[in-house]
Amino acid sequence: MLELLFLLLPIAALYGWYMGQRSAKKDQEDVSNKFSRDYVTGLNFLLSNQQDKAVDLFLSMLEKQESENEILSGSQFEAELMLGNLFRSRGEVDRALRIHQSLETNINYTFEQKLLAKQQLAKDFMAAGFYDRAENYYITLLEEPEFARQSLSQLISIYQKTKEWKKAINVSEKLLKVSPDVDRVPISHFYCEYANTIENNHALFISLLSKALEYSPNCARASMMFGYYYYNQNDFSRSLTYFENILEQDPNYISEVLGKIEQCYMALNLLEQFELFLIKANQIKHNSSIDLALATLIEKKDGIDAAQSRLYQQIKQYPSTITFHRFIYYQINKAEEGSGKESLILLHKMVGNRIQSGFKYRCLNCGYQSYRLNWHCPSCRQWETIKPIQSIDEIL
Repeated sequence: MLELLFLLLPIAALYGWYMGQRSAKKDQEDVSNKFSRDYVTGLNFLLSNQQDKAVDLFLSMLEKQESENEILSGSQFEAELMLGNLFRSRGEVDRALRIHQSLETNINYTFEQKLLAKQQLAKDFMAAGFYDRAENYYITLLEEPEFARQSLSQLISIYQKTKEWKKAINVSEKLLKVSPDVDRVPISHFYCEYANTIENNHALFISLLSKALEYSPNCARASMMFGYYYYNQNDFSRSLTYFENILEQDPNYISEVLGKIEQCYMALNLLEQFELFLIKANQIKHNSSIDLALATLIEKKDGIDAAQSRLYQQIKQYPSTITFHRFIYYQINKAEEGSGKESLILLHKMVGNRIQSGFKYRCLNCGYQSYRLNWHCPSCRQWETIKPIQSIDEIL
């Protein structure tokens, strides 16, 4: 439907101009009538899903009227600009480039019109994957106030694609000056991405993650990276602080660091406090990994029966394949030898296979699923929208 609109706009623009001139001259009426018939024919092509024929007809109409000098240069420019956009939307970037390049170099068009042509050329090169060419055009457009914001946004998109995180940070900070209300989550991840490229420069690494938290205090990724950093430095107390901060920032991600949190408590000889943390975490945000961790602690302290009882209560309230898999394991240990136990073993294996083969993460924005955590959704291009499935709605 959007492509249909793109086709109709340039045709309608030309059609409206010609029909508005019908009273000017007698011979102009013939031109208008001819144009009207061609317009209707083109529209019929569109409605019958014959887009190629519609585009060819429009091109011939445009070329004919241009050669007869019967349309205003402004109308002609707009029509050709829209036609180039249409070709780009259809994937015919080479045709779009030819049209927009001719507009940029045409001496009959104004400076402002050529700026519009440059903007569309940048989009053409983006669509073609020539990011360096697109970058050059957008940089030249930064000098023009009416193009600055969009050009900055497009440059950010380019630097994300090319993984030039330092440039992405610089441009994002410029965009914030132009538009203070812009979303700050992406720039916090640019700092995290940049920090991931740093080697043997601890001061810069810490500075970059601190900036990430400055721009987005709820950036769980930055806290996670801080936690791993201090854990590797054997600073378990500071590592634990950052890991536990995730519970307040975004509890969906706490399952990603539960193992490290337990190891920090163990290293600090405070393992008994780990259970209190798990209870608190489960109150803030239910999570299958937390259920399993609690069951494991109870099993060590009070035995399998107590762990099974606890897990059974959780399954009734929050049924999930992960907790059910552990519950079956407990049932197997209690079952007597025979066909019943063999059935439980088979069921345990089947549920385990389902868990292993299933997706682990899902984007809350577009539904994209993956087996590993991505901070940037490759489908909808949003940051921090992919969450662990077991912390969202992982239901049987």
